[in-house]
Amino acid sequence: MSQNITNSIVSTTSGIFGGVGKALSSHLTLANISLEGVADVAFYAAVSAIVGYGVKLIIDYLKRSFRK
Repeated sequence: MSQNITNSIVSTTSGIFGGVGKALSSHLTLANISLEGVADVAFYAAVSAIVGYGVKLIIDYLKRSFRK
């Protein structure tokens, strides 16, 4: 699997888990979805994706360091 595909999968998965986790912790349901709630969940999903990508970069760096 190429590096770009792997990065996309890691970032997307992390973002999904972050957004869904925030939605579940906020007890969002279809009955009470607001623009503020959607923005909040989207923000947490974006932050989660960035953190997931950063962790993947760190792991890749450590793997390269150990191979040398």
